[in-house]
Amino acid sequence: MLVLSTQYFGDKDAARLEAAGCTYRFVEPGGDPHGASSDQFLAGIYALPEEVRCKAVVLVAPCFHVTARLLEALPNLRWVHHPGAGVNSGEFWTQWDMLDAHKVVVTTAKIHATPISEWIVAVMLALAKNLKRQAERQKARIYHDEERLPNIILEGKTALVIGTGHVGAEVGRKLKLAFEMITLGINSDARPVPYFDEMHTLAALDELLPRADFVICASVLVEATRGMIDARRLALMKPGAYILNPSRGSLIVEQDLVAALRTRRIAGAGLDTFEVEPLPADSPLWDLDNVVLTPHCSGGRPDYSTAVMGRLLANLDAFRAGRRDQMSEVANIKRY
Repeated sequence: MLVLSTQYFGDKDAARLEAAGCTYRFVEPGGDPHGASSDQFLAGIYALPEEVRCKAVVLVAPCFHVTARLLEALPNLRWVHHPGAGVNSGEFWTQWDMLDAHKVVVTTAKIHATPISEWIVAVMLALAKNLKRQAERQKARIYHDEERLPNIILEGKTALVIGTGHVGAEVGRKLKLAFEMITLGINSDARPVPYFDEMHTLAALDELLPRADFVICASVLVEATRGMIDARRLALMKPGAYILNPSRGSLIVEQDLVAALRTRRIAGAGLDTFEVEPLPADSPLWDLDNVVLTPHCSGGRPDYSTAVMGRLLANLDAFRAGRRDQMSEVANIKRY
């Protein structure tokens, strides 16, 4: 069984797949997965000989890049293993009806809870302790000046986590146990989640925003969440509140966020994702002193490819047996 992959696996991980009776072939992606078009990103696959493409049964690649053209190029594709934290991104939307019609199962690699939750804690502390400004002073060799930078204590503050899946749930656990914060959560049905003081649905967002000192976007990108943080909702936040987004840039209307940050309508932001990626060099976000930026790397971990491979191998036997019901992290059901 041929496994094509735009995710590079080292020799040891490739050997694990070969030992399981599969053939592995890496295909160099044609650009950033969140910035390139599907045709550009998958150009290497289209360039493969037809006899190779016809043998491919499994594809490790972002599922939002699977198009009708790709399914035509890979006529025997039956399983897409998505290596990212979320199945939707930016202007790309996973075509579920098409995938289901072709009987293609989509699984996700739920390996991001630890690194993304650690990024969130790190950025919260950086914002609360003004570490960006302190780093600028260090570079300028200024020990102190007349301006006293604020030093916020996280203990007792309120965190609103929008999306309490595998990442959001771990964020709540860390914030409750490490800092004894008040934790408010939002998910699809307000089901209870450990370490959260309250759970709500997205319908309660307007009521919750004024209560939060930190608003953390950890939700998937679907129609209901696209642009959910706009000028009106930013105006509901406390002037001293911060917003963090390691999930998907399109959850926030970026121009509205820039305006709120410039006018200090909110205190600051920590951003790992953006409406356009890579973030354009002329974006005003680069120059704002109340923003911490990172280049969509919050989910990074030194064993990333090994962890992705582990999730794939855990489902391999059930896939071979035609038992989709026994496969874990199947995204076709919820479609996110």
